[in-house]
Amino acid sequence: MRLNYLRILAFALGGLSTVIAAGALYLYATFDGLRLATELSQFVRQRYQRVLRIDGPVELSMFPRLVLRLPAASLSARNGNSEFMAVEQASVGVRLMPLLARRVVVDELELDGLRLALLRDRNGRLNADDLLSGNKDGETTPVDMDLDALQVRHSTLTWNDEAAGRQLALSDIALESGRIDRNAEGHLTLSARLTRAAPTTDLQLDIETDYRLDQEAGTFRLRQLRAAARGDVGSLEALTGEFSATEVLGSDGQALQLQGGSLQARIRMADGNLSLKGASPRLQIDAQGPRMEQLDATLLLDGSPRIGKLQLHAGGVTADAAGIEVKKVEADIDLRTPAVQLSGKLAGPLRWPAGSGGVELPALAGALDLTPAGQAPQRIDTKASLRFDPARGNASGGLSLHGDGSHIQGKWSVTPGGSPKLGFDLDVDRFDLAMLAGQKPTGRSRNSATESTSSPFDLSALKGLDIEGTLRIDQLKAAGLHLEKLRLPLRIRDGQLTSSGHAVSLYGGNLDGSLRIDAANRQMSYRGYLQGASLGPLLRDLHGSESLSGTTNFFVDVAATGDTPAGFLDDLHGQARLRIRNSTVPGIDVGMAFREWRHLIGTRQGAQRHFNDKESTAIGELTASFQVDKGVATTKDLLAKGGMLKVTGEGQIDLRRQAIDGLSYVTLLVVPVGPDSGPLANLRGITVPIRIKGPVRRPDWHLEPVAALPAAVASAGRKVIQQLPRLIPAARAKPADKAPSAPAPGTGNPE
Repeated sequence: MRLNYLRILAFALGGLSTVIAAGALYLYATFDGLRLATELSQFVRQRYQRVLRIDGPVELSMFPRLVLRLPAASLSARNGNSEFMAVEQASVGVRLMPLLARRVVVDELELDGLRLALLRDRNGRLNADDLLSGNKDGETTPVDMDLDALQVRHSTLTWNDEAAGRQLALSDIALESGRIDRNAEGHLTLSARLTRAAPTTDLQLDIETDYRLDQEAGTFRLRQLRAAARGDVGSLEALTGEFSATEVLGSDGQALQLQGGSLQARIRMADGNLSLKGASPRLQIDAQGPRMEQLDATLLLDGSPRIGKLQLHAGGVTADAAGIEVKKVEADIDLRTPAVQLSGKLAGPLRWPAGSGGVELPALAGALDLTPAGQAPQRIDTKASLRFDPARGNASGGLSLHGDGSHIQGKWSVTPGGSPKLGFDLDVDRFDLAMLAGQKPTGRSRNSATESTSSPFDLSALKGLDIEGTLRIDQLKAAGLHLEKLRLPLRIRDGQLTSSGHAVSLYGGNLDGSLRIDAANRQMSYRGYLQGASLGPLLRDLHGSESLSGTTNFFVDVAATGDTPAGFLDDLHGQARLRIRNSTVPGIDVGMAFREWRHLIGTRQGAQRHFNDKESTAIGELTASFQVDKGVATTKDLLAKGGMLKVTGEGQIDLRRQAIDGLSYVTLLVVPVGPDSGPLANLRGITVPIRIKGPVRRPDWHLEPVAALPAAVASAGRKVIQQLPRLIPAARAKPADKAPSAPAPGTGNPE
């Protein structure tokens, strides 16, 4: 009996196969592709008011499966002549039985050269809304979709949002998926090139995931999702990024659930690479925004000469109609440059207000350690605020720093670019650069000074920076000098530092100037004007001795190229002008020198007086202009007048070796009071040559022998010789009769 049942079933299946085969042969023999194309075009025109153009008949292939092959076709926009969609070639797998009933049920679809243009108008209407809407009552379509496989190659999609003013394009689209139905699962891969005009975008996108769709339950599930991008976005070049998730679950009316999400991104900059890593074990996203229990992220700068690391830990992320809020964000900072290291921790809340487009950290607080190279760290108590706009990539904020008796407060901003641009506007109450560097303001030895002049300039910190802003310091101590009301506009770009229009008050005067440093070419230039400054205290604080005193005006305009301070001084060129009022020149008492030399002047003999710390000469006003060439400043118009003297002269100052060699012509205008004033009266109005030679701050004074002297000078010399037997004993018996010398200024180690 069982055997009979099997025989009956076999005959039935054989008969059914015969009927299907006969039907397929009949279908193949009677298939009219041109008629099918015509019917499809008529249906599209009547139902959607669009023009479907098929360039040729539809072909039917029986092997290896039942396939309809469409030639090039295009579909117009609704009630328009513009193209909405087009395809170069399409292969449509269909089912046999519905086709016998003159219906097309698609189970496989391959598209080659698809072009799709999506448009959202200013009223928010999509040009595909009519195609996405359901059928009208009682109306059927000649094509049903029940896809087991979908393949798209060499395709393009454009998106134009007139309401938002955004345009983008996806080109080179390659899409392959498994079954797509109300209840289906499969594997999907997608690759495309994303381009956009503003901001300029060129990205290669790759997406891969397993999926499961359940339309009846209204859910979808993605497993092992991976999305990668590489290319350029705006000024961010060589961007690479990857997002992955273990599982993504979505359901109608419920929050999107994401498990095991992680993000990695890398950006190439002018001086290194900037990379970002983030991870969250669980993330929920709904209409209000994301929610997560924990988020960990690391921002790493791997460059030369700067490296840095910023670690973020966020907990308690919630969202509502007002926006996203994080109860506490902890930031661990570690930034290192050749000159300084910055490390520490900051913490505070985070907000992302709805509709603002920016992330806010309104109250970061903590402590940072600032460590100059080779020095001890300086603790800085820090309060800061930050606002970051992810869409534009810019950031801004404020800060308040307390450390070592100084208070710094102000604003800052960062805008994206090939090298991000940093802007600042800072106010400082008082600052000591020596304390910042961990140094004591003591004089340097000769060896250390020599080493410092031969050491190469380290200008690497200027490379790769783009900084512009203004720094104001109420009281500043630098290199032993006390400065006030400093205003320093600063710009660093393309390895060049420029400070135009900086100003500072010092020692009762004011300095205005401009500085430029070119790190690539090792070029420096400075132009400045100092007026009304008290020269004695300034020099005393600078190198420990008052080599000159008085109120000074000084103009300088110089430039040089060099790899070391010594090389820079050897190349220095430009000009300078000097004017000193109520000055005192230390090291020589000219009145006493004339007494000692009075018997040598008429006999054309030379003499020398060494620098004497206890002697000085008062001068009413001193002026000179200098031409600087290869580190040597030359003057030919030295003029000093006032008191008992008038001095003219010329000479050179070697700035590299700090040496002076000049010839001055000293005219005695007033005879000093004393027992030998009578013989010296004959020297009044006579010009005597005196050479100044030696170290700038301690030169020797030489009476220059000359070939000929005026008759009055010779006569004065003879009278001096005649009176020597009487004058010299008198001078020895009464040394107190010598002209009093000025109080000795303080001495110090030369610098």
